[in-house]
Amino acid sequence: MLGSVFTPEVPLGPTRDIVTTCHASATGKGKLHGDPECRTLRAAASVYQIDIPFGEAAERLCANCRWPLPTDSPILSLGAAVSDVDALTIWLDREPKDEEDSEVERDAALALANGEYPPHATESDEEDEDERDEERERYDRARSLRSGRHEHWRRLHSYLARSNEAVAEYPFLAPWADALQSCLTTVMDAERRAFAALLQPTRLLEAAAVRILPTPQFSDDPGFAGLGAEAEKTFRRVWHEWSHRATWSWRRLEDQDFAVYTVVSDAFGRRRKGKPEAHAAFRQLTADWIRQAREEADRPTSTPWQLLAVKAPTLPRTRHREPQRDPLTLWEAAVIATYQVAFNQRAGTAALLVPHLIAEQLLTCASHDMPVHVLATAGNALPAETLLEQWDYESLTRS
Repeated sequence: MLGSVFTPEVPLGPTRDIVTTCHASATGKGKLHGDPECRTLRAAASVYQIDIPFGEAAERLCANCRWPLPTDSPILSLGAAVSDVDALTIWLDREPKDEEDSEVERDAALALANGEYPPHATESDEEDEDERDEERERYDRARSLRSGRHEHWRRLHSYLARSNEAVAEYPFLAPWADALQSCLTTVMDAERRAFAALLQPTRLLEAAAVRILPTPQFSDDPGFAGLGAEAEKTFRRVWHEWSHRATWSWRRLEDQDFAVYTVVSDAFGRRRKGKPEAHAAFRQLTADWIRQAREEADRPTSTPWQLLAVKAPTLPRTRHREPQRDPLTLWEAAVIATYQVAFNQRAGTAALLVPHLIAEQLLTCASHDMPVHVLATAGNALPAETLLEQWDYESLTRS
């Protein structure tokens, strides 16, 4: 539907000279149509066909018609690129937060600072069940708000990246796209800050510390008796599940306990004998691992924070209503949102100033999909924005 894609302000480049077949009323005035049966032509005394350069036709195209273009038409491929840029406009008219919204965000940040769920009730608690329900709803609301901020920020990033790809393919679109991209970058940064306000940097550092813990050695524990010959295998599975989830999460280390509970419960199946003792033994084990990780995170280090460049991957394109699987882990997204100090709108790259443990994890786990690079060495006084501009990440991904 060319008329809904090519609005008057869109640069056409070389496509303006492509001769396009259109239909018009006998007067030669009014809109140009792709379909001679268009309902807006029904009142015309007669309809005739004309061949006209696309640049001359563009300002008169009917927004309701489809044009029967060949699949290799340059107009079609340019139209796809224009749509990727024009899609930015749907994110630019959002209403600003009012005081009530701000209060909800502040309360969510306070709740999530204590963990993912309300503290467990004790016998000394005087709260009634209604108060407990309200507190559960408060935490549900906080987690939902954080997820919404995360998903929206990632969606904005992906739309900006796609518009950059469109401009790279059709550089003549840049003057039109630049203003839209600048506005979207401002909206995206506000969304990133709102998301980061719902995160705890300490948890990201502790997650990075889990990665460097040595693999624990199995030793028989009386609490494992109910598992019999499956004890060591269950021990290995618990470590794998707990350490993997803890390493790539923005949650407290204690909030990974459900993964441990699930592995142990699966190992027992329908058997009950020895099950409570096994759960207790594994709770003690994970408490020891958490203590070790926090000791690593708190260990004094002479290594300064590092300035890194990163190019986050975009969300995959999906059909309408298909679920999107974000290639970024929760930990990676949280680190980028929390530690970003500069952003290159044109390249879609970010500069992060991060603690040494987090830098190690990012660099070790860098991939073709998410290149990471040390930006500044000792004695380099250039601003992060300048260093980020100079980073040629494309040559790294090609190699």
